[in-house]
Amino acid sequence: MTSSEKAFLKLFLKISFVMNTFHRALSIAALLALWLILAFVFPPSIVPPPNAVVAAMWENLRSGQAFYHLYKTLLRVGFGLILTMFLGIAVGTVMGLSRKGEVFLDAWVMVGLTVPAIVYSIICLLWFGLNDLAAIVAIGTAAFPAVGISIWQGIKGTDTQLVTMGHAFHLSKSAIIRKIIFPQLVPHILAAMRYALGICWKICTTVELIGMSSGVGYMLNYWFGLFSMSQVFAWTLLFLLVMFAIEYLLFKPIESRLTRWRTTLPFPLTA
Repeated sequence: MTSSEKAFLKLFLKISFVMNTFHRALSIAALLALWLILAFVFPPSIVPPPNAVVAAMWENLRSGQAFYHLYKTLLRVGFGLILTMFLGIAVGTVMGLSRKGEVFLDAWVMVGLTVPAIVYSIICLLWFGLNDLAAIVAIGTAAFPAVGISIWQGIKGTDTQLVTMGHAFHLSKSAIIRKIIFPQLVPHILAAMRYALGICWKICTTVELIGMSSGVGYMLNYWFGLFSMSQVFAWTLLFLLVMFAIEYLLFKPIESRLTRWRTTLPFPLTA
C-alpha cells in the first residue's frame, strides 16, 4: 500500500467514525424526542417523563441499591454467558466437524431452541432452589443452542479451498482447526457472543423476577407491585446503559483487535 493509499485509508476511517457517531447520536435524539412526546400525551403513571426517570435512577445509585442489584445480575449473567459459550462452541464444533455428531445433536439443539426460557427458569428453580446456581444453569441451557447453531453454520461456511491447501501441506487435523478453521470462526463467535449476551440478560431477568430476592429482575418485579412506572423505567434504563457499555467498551475493541485481518474498505484502492 502506497503512502497516498494509507492517507486515504486514514481519512476514510475518520469520516466513517464521524458519520457513525452522528447517526448514533441522531438515533438517540429521535428516541428521546419520541419519549418526550409520549410523556406529554400520556400521564406519568403510564409514561413518566425523562427527568423523573433520571431522578429515580440517581436515587437508586446514591442509595447503593443499584450497585448491589446490578452486581448480582452481572454475576449471574457473566457465569451464565461463560457456560453458554462453552456449551455452544462445543456442540457447534462437534456438529460442524462430524456428520454423525450433526445428526445426533440436531434434534437436541432444535428442542433447546423451542422450549421457552421461562420453562428452563422454573425447572432450574425447582431443581436447584432459589439461588445463583439455578439462574446460571437456566441461562446456560436456554441460550447455548443459538450459539451452537451459529458456530455450526460458521464451520459449514469455512473456505474448503483453504482446508484442501492445508491437507496439501500435510497439516494435522488439529493444525487445520487452529490455523484455518478457527480464524474464520472468530466473527461468528463474536456475533454469537453478542446475541447470547442479550439472551442471557433476558433469561436472568426472568429468573430473578419469578424466584430471586436480588437483581434487576427482582427490583423490576418489586416496583411493578407498587405500580411505580418511573422506577420500572429507571431500572430498565440502567439495564440498557450497562448493555451499551459492555458492547462499546468490551465487545467492540475485542472485535476490532481480532478481525484486523479483514478488508477495511468495501472497494479496492487500486484498479
